[in-house]
Parts: sequence; C-alpha cells; structure tokens
Amino acid sequence: MIYLVTNQRSAFTPFGYSLATIQESIDYLSKLDVIAFDTETEGFDPYTKRLISAQFGDETNQYVVDCKTVCICKYKELLESKEIIMHNAKFDLQFLYHQEIVPTKVYDTFLVERILYTGDHRRRLALDAVCYEYCKKDMDKSVRGVIHKEGLSTRVIKYAAEDVMYLHEIKRKQEIQIERKALERTVSLDNKYVRVLAYIEYSGSYLDTELWKKKCEEDMVNMKSIKDLLDGHIMENIDKYPEFINRQLTLFDEGVSCNINWNSEKQVVPFMKKIGVKTQIKDRNTGLFKDSVDKKVLGSQKDKFEIVKIYLKYKEYQKEVSTYGENWFNYINPITQRIHTNYRQIMNTGRLSSGQKGNKKKGIPQKPNMQNVPADDRTRSCFTAQEEDRTLIVADYSGQEQIVLANKSKDKDLLNFYNKGLGDMHSFVASKIFPELADLPLDKIKSDHKGKRQIAKGAGFAINYGGTGITIAQNLLLPLSKGEEVYKAYFKAFPGLEQYFRREKAKALTYGYVEFNEMTKRKCFIPFFEEYKKLEASINTNGFWIKYNKEKRIGSKLFHEELKPLVREYSTKKGEIERISLNYPIQGSSADITKLAGIYIFRYLIENDLLFEVFMPNVVHDELHLECDTDIAKELSQVLKKCMEKAGDRFCKIIKLRAEPCITNVWAH
Repeated sequence: MIYLVTNQRSAFTPFGYSLATIQESIDYLSKLDVIAFDTETEGFDPYTKRLISAQFGDETNQYVVDCKTVCICKYKELLESKEIIMHNAKFDLQFLYHQEIVPTKVYDTFLVERILYTGDHRRRLALDAVCYEYCKKDMDKSVRGVIHKEGLSTRVIKYAAEDVMYLHEIKRKQEIQIERKALERTVSLDNKYVRVLAYIEYSGSYLDTELWKKKCEEDMVNMKSIKDLLDGHIMENIDKYPEFINRQLTLFDEGVSCNINWNSEKQVVPFMKKIGVKTQIKDRNTGLFKDSVDKKVLGSQKDKFEIVKIYLKYKEYQKEVSTYGENWFNYINPITQRIHTNYRQIMNTGRLSSGQKGNKKKGIPQKPNMQNVPADDRTRSCFTAQEEDRTLIVADYSGQEQIVLANKSKDKDLLNFYNKGLGDMHSFVASKIFPELADLPLDKIKSDHKGKRQIAKGAGFAINYGGTGITIAQNLLLPLSKGEEVYKAYFKAFPGLEQYFRREKAKALTYGYVEFNEMTKRKCFIPFFEEYKKLEASINTNGFWIKYNKEKRIGSKLFHEELKPLVREYSTKKGEIERISLNYPIQGSSADITKLAGIYIFRYLIENDLLFEVFMPNVVHDELHLECDTDIAKELSQVLKKCMEKAGDRFCKIIKLRAEPCITNVWAH
C-alpha cells in the first residue's frame, strides 16, 4: 500500500494511494529491521536544491513524505538506527548530511551490483535495469525529468513509492550472488565507505580565487611566448615552409603569418612530417598505424629537433590553460564557495575516479577531476583552508603500491630492502638492474646517477602495472632494445617477483577473473573470458600450428584472412588478461586500504562529535585530506596517521605500510 505523509492534506485528493500521519509512518517503520529509502529532489546539489520527497518502506507499505511540508528530521532517529537500503546512496546521503542526518548502516544496491559485475560494462546499473533483472518488474521512468516541475502529483507519488518497493527483494537476491562469488567483505567495505565518499563530496575543496587568477594569467603569458617561438620558426623559414604561410592579407593584416593552429593535431602532423619527425604509432584499439604528435611519439625525438622540444613545452602550457584555467571558477558552489566534485567509487581496478561530464539538457553540471590536479606547487598551493583559523592536514602512504607488491610477492630482495630500511627504493632497484651501480651506496646513486635511477623508477611502475619492455621504452622515451634490456634485468634482479607474476597470470587465465587480495576478495571479472577460451581451444587443436606454419610459408589467403587474425585475437585477449592480472591486484588492494582508512577516520569524527566541523575535502588514491580548526590539527593529524596505518596493517602483514601526515596551509606534502 502507498501512503502520502503531508501537512497539507487539503491539497491532495488520494487516488491509488492513502494519506497517513507522520506518527503512523514512524510507528510502522520502527517495526522494520531494514528500511528501503530514496529521495526526489529539485536538482543535484544539496546546497542549492531542496528535497521534494523522501520515500520509506518495504515490500508491503511505502510512505512518500512530502518534504515541502514535513521536515525530514522527523525521521532522523529511524535513519540513524536502522539498516537503510538505497540505490546510489552517495546522492541521497548528501541531502541527508545537509540536515545533519548520518545513517549508520547502509546497503547500496547500486554499488553491490557494480561489485558483482566489476569489469563487465554491459551490465546496466540503473534502478530500472536492476529491478527488471531481479524482480522482472518494468519501472516507468518517463516521469523522472518533470518531477521538479510537476511536484507531488498522483503519478509522481506512485513513481516515488515504486523506487523503494523492490529494494528488499533486490537485496535478498543480490546476497545469494554475493555469497556465491565470496564477495561479502568487499560489499561490507564499500557499503561502509559510501558514507565517507558522500561526505567528501559534501565537504568540497576550497580554491583561493585570487591565487588561481594569478596562475591563469601566468599560464596565458607562458603559452603565448612559446606560441610566438613556434610561429617565429615558421616565419624565419618562409621559403622552406611556404605551405604553412598565410599570404591572404586583409586590411587589418600587418604582413604574412603562420597558418598552423598549434592546438590542432591534424595541422601539426604535416609540419612534423615535413621536417622529418616520425609520427607513426600503432593504435591500441585497431592495431593499425596512425599519425600522432603525442608526447610518447615525439618525446624520444626532442633532442634531435629543437622545434619538437618547443612544441612539447607549448602543449604543457596549453593544457594548463584549457584544463586548469579560468574554467575552474565555474566549478565553485555559490553557497559554500567550494568545489564539490563527483567520485565514482568502484573502477575496474577498484580505485576511485573523479570528475563528471556535464549535460546541459539533463541539468547535469560539469565537475573537475580532483585526483588529476598537477602536483606542482604553483597549482596545488591555490587549494587552501577556507578560513584563517583553519588548516589542512594532508597525509599519504609512503610507497604504498611498492609495499603492497612486496607483501604480495614476498620477493626476498624486496623484503630485505624494507626490513633493513635501506633507503631510497628507486636507487635500490637501479643498483640491482645496472651492474656498474651494484657496489655504490644508495645515496650516491640518488645524487650522482639520476638518469639510471629514473629509468629504474619508470621500469618499476611499468612492470608493476603489467607493462613490458615496449612499455618501458615508450614511457621513458628509450630505444626499444634498451627497454627490453631493462625489463629482463629487472626480473633477473627480483626472481620472486617473476614467480609471483607468473602465478597471478595463471590464475586469471584459469578462473576468468582477477582477485585482488585475500582480505576483501574483491574481483574484476573478464567479460571476454568465454571468447578467449574458445580461441584457446581453436589454436590448441591437433594440427593447428602445423597448418598455420604451412599456410604462412606460402602466404595463402587462408593464412591472411583466417589463421593470422585468429592467432592475433587470441594473443591480444591473452595479453590483456595477463596485464590486468598484474595491474589490478596492486591498484585494487591499495584502493581498499585507502577506503578502510577513510572509514576509520570518518568513524572517529562521528564518535568525537567532529562531523560537519572537520571537513574531508579530497581523496587522491593514497592521500587523504582533512580541514579543521588549527587548535586541534596536531592531535587530529596523529589520529589520521593511526587510522591510515591501522588500515595498512590489515592488508600488509609482512612489511608495514606507513603514513606521513603534514599540517599545511595549502595542498602540499
């Protein structure tokens, strides 16, 4: 049965629903152990938009509360004491936080569905799709776009009630899948963390607009000066580059000019090819070669062509101006004067992602990627505490992914390094892969062999993410032969690492999913695994390789049109599975640790009545931010350190993962 709870009964003529009092709804809901909950709002921002309604209930009865006449705070005790089922809880939680209502136990059917099918982007996560999947009920969502205009009409009331009507059934059926896939701990972690992430979005980051404006002006000047150098190179060589000269003068032209738009890859490629720069690169999706002036293509040629070095510098400034320029002023909330971004809680890797693509027609605002803000001091120093008597606490893990890898692989040389506290990790790796550095002190390598240390650092990151010699060469702008040499030397230095990688690859190729760690058993499922197994069966049939080699020798049509594409597709799919089997467990375990740390500090804020006094402005992979009054900063920084290291201890049993907090006026560490 559907009930409407309102303090303006005369405005409604019940049809298909009944009226109920606040107390009647509370009396019924109090008897439930688990309450389904949802909201309808005027928009996406809890600071500038209001609640239209809040829906509570179970499969039998649903109560639609008219929030224009009934304060949601009447249900505060229920929301904070019962288990609450929501779909996409992060959104609804922020509207509850705005009323200082903090649910303690949340089950998010949206997140759980994402956990159950991580890796499979064909799986739709919207409530109507999930409802049909588990309950075989069609939900009419056509009214969604007009609720803010129509208000609580009869059809809107029925629509709102339907959003909570099936959540209990969905939860029961999801729990069967959760148990079958052994994902109970992953579900528990993410259902706890969604409360934290909602608070991070609700808190927002403060941007000092005066400092940012100054940075933008400097970026524009720098970009123009580099553009003048590029144009000047063309103008100084008019006879050499006639096709890149604009000779169609107007009354306003002072003379001929360069006609290349340096922001257009399509226009830059012909110039680069003209001067002898190699622009070809293999497209990762098609496998075919294409022209590109990306840094990975041009970087290895910058010492040969001075203009390439100038162009790459121009692209750096151009990105600063276009991505981190005055457009950021549009992100500032008019009420809080802070930037409230959007986070996606579960990527395939288990990591968070940040940012949101806007859609004006749907009223969806553009939001920035707060995890990708350039790490230079000039940019990050613009992010500060909002008030003079407040400060930021920025804490990150020291070498998080390397320590996670050491604990997972148990490579004796890596463990020895950390157990003995030998110093700089990248110098240690360099001493292992470059024989001429083997007997040097690590601080000497760090100071006198920076190039080789940088190669070791780049190789480590590439290999830890499933990269090969080619990856190392491309990332470090080295010749391919050098990349392969470094790759082989790395595994020779760390044989335990190679054995660990071999095991991880074999498990993924056998089971069709990548399991991140023993603690949560989070998994990424490989959507094309069945296709891979069919391809594997095809090429492993008796006589296949005899036939393949025979047709290859004669260059037959069969070889080029069937056999070669079959082997290529098999190799591509196998390579992708192997790559993510190495990459995802490290990133995903690191993300799980950061989430658990966030849960611990959020719990501390609640228990010590500091929520809404202490903000959580941002989270960047292994880095947590707090904003608080200066008089409690020292104590709180140590609490944050303890929470982060406690989370690390749950996952890293051999080598301890340490956190380093910094009390700072600006985003720095």
